[in-house]
Amino acid sequence: MDLKDLTPKSNVVEVVVKHPISKEPLTNDDGSQMKIVVYAPHSKEYKSQLFSQTNARIARGSDNKITAEELEESVITLYSGCTKEWNITYDGKKPELTPETAKKLYEEVFWIRDQIDDALGNYLNFMMA
Repeated sequence: MDLKDLTPKSNVVEVVVKHPISKEPLTNDDGSQMKIVVYAPHSKEYKSQLFSQTNARIARGSDNKITAEELEESVITLYSGCTKEWNITYDGKKPELTPETAKKLYEEVFWIRDQIDDALGNYLNFMMA
């Protein structure tokens, strides 16, 4: 066994967007699957987003209380900054990926965050391949 064999081969996780009830993969008008590609927790891009948020909290000082609203906002901001690409239909269009558009999507279509959570939580499944 070589430890190098147990390291990720990719810095991204692909999330196939599924219907929140039926769990069927959603498709765009052109028949392609809706997908969101996010940086994996071990990637420098993900860590950069996470460290930025953590450093801001540390800078706030000893009265570093966080509210539930701030916690949700931090997850939305993290996922918005860690979204590498997507192929989705939203509001009748295929939107350009920007941090602002991603943030709006993750706020309004909140159930997608659960799917990203699951994919990121299972990203170590790379070892099963």
